Amino acid sequence: MIPLLADPAEFAALVQRFFAERLLQQQAVSPRTVAAYRDTFRLLLGYAERQLGKPPARLALGDVDAELILGFLAHLEAERHNTVRSRNARLAAVRAFARYVALQCPPALLLAQRILAIPMKRFDKPLLGFLSRDEVQALLTAPDPATWYGRRDRVLLQLLYNTGARVSELIGIRVDDLELDVTPSVRLHGKGR
Repeated sequence: MIPLLADPAEFAALVQRFFAERLLQQQAVSPRTVAAYRDTFRLLLGYAERQLGKPPARLALGDVDAELILGFLAHLEAERHNTVRSRNARLAAVRAFARYVALQCPPALLLAQRILAIPMKRFDKPLLGFLSRDEVQALLTAPDPATWYGRRDRVLLQLLYNTGARVSELIGIRVDDLELDVTPSVRLHGKGR
């Protein structure tokens, strides 16, 4: 085995640089993406420790091969009961790291290529339902306008309907996000940015 692939310090440095430099500085991903990738690595490192009998601090890059990743993905579905969508999201995080490794550590190119060759799993996407015009109207008029709560709920439902906002975006609205003068508008903040 190539000495670089057997060095735990090299693996630790690559993981640290992947998070600090690649994700945060170069790609400027959202905090939620960083958290999702962090959670993937926590799960992966825990799985590797159980399978290989090595604590995460002793893992080397050569230990994190395609065979381990395939076992990890099977573990997610079989033992953790993750959906295919969750499994694919975890694989996307691992593949992002493998692409980074391929660029930063040429001796690990074959290892990275084998990980990148792991396919995403196909799954059926359910068709999204929708409400009829009458159902939407019934929903919007359901809150009682005679009460404070009813007026609040009616405004929230109308704002959701008219803007297409996510609930998380709606609850993140602050007073300075509202413009009520000439052209009333609201500033929505997306997925964590």
